Amino acid sequence: WLTRTAPLGRAISLTLSVIHPDLYRAGLKALDHCCQRGSHNGKTYEWAQRWNSVYTALTVISGRISVPHVDSHGRYNFLDALVSLGTADKPKLIFKELNTTFSYKAGTVVLFSGSRWTHEVPKWGPGERICYAYYMR
Repeated sequence: WLTRTAPLGRAISLTLSVIHPDLYRAGLKALDHCCQRGSHNGKTYEWAQRWNSVYTALTVISGRISVPHVDSHGRYNFLDALVSLGTADKPKLIFKELNTTFSYKAGTVVLFSGSRWTHEVPKWGPGERICYAYYMR
């Protein structure tokens, strides 16, 4: 799975390097540290070598709505990256404070501060939806 998603992880990282270079460098530094054989008593080395993004965490959300929420573990100045996948043709991403709704079809990538903006993905009708949520911990 990591090998198959490597191009996506690299593209998300490259995008982050352009729009938030400081966060990109911080993520790269964390990944470089985890790639050292001695880091974390050797517990991160094997998987860090395979990891394909400067983001330190990834959650896969499959087939469920996302109620209005603010992410509690991020920082307001960090950008999360959401990647929409699947067969659903009418999903929407809503930002409460902006009073705005965006189309969230497969192939859509959105970078924003999940701990700053209240966001949700309501029921979307027919089709499957998967979200890869990249974020920093």
